[in-house]
Amino acid sequence: MTSLSRKLLITGVTAAAALAITACTPPNENDSDAKVDTATGVAAPTTETSARTTTTAGTTTAIASAELPGYIDCVAAPTREPQVISLNCADNSDQLTAIEWVSWDEDGATGTGTRIVTATVGDEEVIEDVDVELSAVTETSQGLVFSQVEVDGQVVAL
Repeated sequence: MTSLSRKLLITGVTAAAALAITACTPPNENDSDAKVDTATGVAAPTTETSARTTTTAGTTTAIASAELPGYIDCVAAPTREPQVISLNCADNSDQLTAIEWVSWDEDGATGTGTRIVTATVGDEEVIEDVDVELSAVTETSQGLVFSQVEVDGQVVAL
């Protein structure tokens, strides 16, 4: 091999190595110790530390609020004792509003509210004093939640 062909071979290999190194490194990459919190689409679960006391047949039991199930309305973060529950997440044409909760414990929740059903032509049907029951506790990544809604004794498919 001549010295010219050796020089061309070395130059070619060096150029290929340089191209491979630069192709594997993102442009303008700056290493940093500072971390950016990018998970902003979902609210962090709340950690309530308050407690309540329930009395049943002469016995008193303290239940921490953080242990009580919440309710996820469509895709929101779990809440306790919501004022509004959507029964049709696609277009909010069926809602329970002005809900007054009578009880909320680890097994279920009961209350009364107003049901507003909006027809496709825009007419609203308002039904006062409907009974609302939440049940079927389920473990989720955000904690315990009720997964079943009953309105006037009828299970609503969510």
